[in-house]
Amino acid sequence: MSDYLVKNYSLNQLQFSKPKKHGEYLVSKVKYSDEPFFIQFPKMKIMDITPKGIELEFLNNETKYNKEVYNFLSELDSFLSDQISEKSEEWFGKKIPLENVKNMYNNFIKAPKSTEKESTMNFSIKKDITFIDHRKNDIDISEIKINQEIESISQLKYIMFSKDNCFTVWELQSAKIRKTVDKVKEYGFIKVEESDSEDEETISEIINFF
Repeated sequence: MSDYLVKNYSLNQLQFSKPKKHGEYLVSKVKYSDEPFFIQFPKMKIMDITPKGIELEFLNNETKYNKEVYNFLSELDSFLSDQISEKSEEWFGKKIPLENVKNMYNNFIKAPKSTEKESTMNFSIKKDITFIDHRKNDIDISEIKINQEIESISQLKYIMFSKDNCFTVWELQSAKIRKTVDKVKEYGFIKVEESDSEDEETISEIINFF
């Protein structure tokens, strides 16, 4: 699938491997119809970034796709909790009630669950990821700054389990960094003396939005 919009997915086609020990965690791999599960995220704001991870915030603008992704992820949250509870006896040798799973489960969208307020997600970063700028040029991760806007395609790779909690791992696979434009103060124009001479100075400002 090359179109990773959320409308193309049905949660019932998600598949989960039986968790296996990996370090201090049990890890369940996530697939979609035997394929990796990618979705395209809407434009988000960078809150923090390191070579291994990035925290992104949903923007407050209520675009159609922003709402679709946010609602899809909220439904996915509930779906995963149900699946963990249903499969708990097979996976862990004992039945874990849904309420207990919800208490263990760290929702990958931080509360409050509304795009009208600040909500963030954490992503790991693929080792050989390609970041591009608004001109489609490759850029290094060291050039990326806090508060820049980003669009990404990310993969839901794992559900991780420890003794007391469980959480999902999303990995940034590719990303497009939007151009940062500094806002000018409302009354920040420079007053220019009128002149009829040929060398009259003309002041103009052109801002190219991504």
